Amino acid sequence: MFEEELIEKIDELIEKHREDFLEDLRKLIAVRSVQGEAKENAPFGEGPRKALEVALEIARKMGCETKNVDNYAGHVQFGEGGKLYGVLGHLDVVPEGEGWETDPYELHMKDGFLIGRGVADNKGPSLGALYALKIVKELGVEPKNTVRIIFGTNEESGFGGVQYYFQKEPYPDVAIVPDAGFPLIYAEKGIINYTFKMKFSGENHHTKILKFKGGTASNVVPQNCEVKIETQKVSEVEYTLKNFKPQNGANIEWKISGNTFEIKTTGKPAHASTPQLGVNAISAMLEFLTRLDLGDEWNKAIKVLYHKLGRDHHGEGLRISGKDGISGELTCNLGVISMNDEFLEAVINIRYPIFYNSGMMTFQIKEAMKPFEVEVGKDSKPLYVPKESELVQTLLSIYREITGDYTSEPMTMGGGTYARAVPYGVAFGAGFPGDPDSHVHQANERIKLESIPKFIKIYALVLYRWLKEG
Repeated sequence: MFEEELIEKIDELIEKHREDFLEDLRKLIAVRSVQGEAKENAPFGEGPRKALEVALEIARKMGCETKNVDNYAGHVQFGEGGKLYGVLGHLDVVPEGEGWETDPYELHMKDGFLIGRGVADNKGPSLGALYALKIVKELGVEPKNTVRIIFGTNEESGFGGVQYYFQKEPYPDVAIVPDAGFPLIYAEKGIINYTFKMKFSGENHHTKILKFKGGTASNVVPQNCEVKIETQKVSEVEYTLKNFKPQNGANIEWKISGNTFEIKTTGKPAHASTPQLGVNAISAMLEFLTRLDLGDEWNKAIKVLYHKLGRDHHGEGLRISGKDGISGELTCNLGVISMNDEFLEAVINIRYPIFYNSGMMTFQIKEAMKPFEVEVGKDSKPLYVPKESELVQTLLSIYREITGDYTSEPMTMGGGTYARAVPYGVAFGAGFPGDPDSHVHQANERIKLESIPKFIKIYALVLYRWLKEG
């Protein structure tokens, strides 16, 4: 139990720094930190490098000790010696996509929400952890241990930043990650991307695809997909379009120029860990293309992609569906498709249950996707920290004491956080039970304004306890 005087003092400091927090968040949101082309001193592009620079500068102005590890990641430190505790957040974001009501890189306030790309995932909570550290310092704590707020720069595309960081810096003994929900996440599914490629002989056929492009990232349900077709059967293709309605509810539109069709499907984006909440534009396009005669090679490729990947969210077409008693069902998201002069390429993102055998799953996928060439991405192994562990119980007790919520229980999820990048850690906040959807990985990403002081208080008390422990 924490003393009432301590909690009141933390509340006062949070209110004192409210406007400073909003101004610093505005600075971070203004940086379009989507992964880009690697350059000298910018391993994940200029955006993530700039976001790290801005975050560390904010910390330095607070009087904190900082370190930039070659622009892969950086940390803010308080204390020396004792145990090393970590809070791992990330400053990179997914592409903004379409459908925003405001500029995604300007912080807006509307109807009790802050809106902008990264406010929830993960610049807002990461900055909240930094302000929690600032508040603990201002309380005059004499640290018996060390705390580091660690900022990564490519969480959305592979964890390479923190992996490099931990080659140079020690792992924390214990860590939390403010990149999910309260009370906490004690298990995360495994994650693998698979890329499927098929080369074509260039057979001459009356209807052929000139362009095929959909999706922005494997971990986002694709909102848009575009195809350009050249055909000698204009009336037949037009008739098919007029009489086609995607089964998943996506919208389809087209325009004709001579014997060329430009076709676009529009769905609804969602996080790849919950593909059932989105509407997949690539799946809708594949369904339409199965209605056309594109020649033997293309007909076979389209049918394999649609029937094996495009008709379900749980790997049933691949015959890998299943679940366990802790983390639930496997999910499969067809996230990206593209083509060039030589081949067609598609990428899926799979979140598999924590007790699955990923090697056997990969074997089955290769069999199911013939004749496609299959490239297997990095296998991000599942995370599991038992609910009975000291870490889970300590964090749970702090959350319950501050919120009065004794009914919500630790959760599992399909999303992957930096908790799996350290030996012993869990995702802890920053979303609260019952909060409206934050639209993560979608247009109009948002965070509830009144939730911010609550999660800063919780993080401040966690850091306070860590620093005071003997």
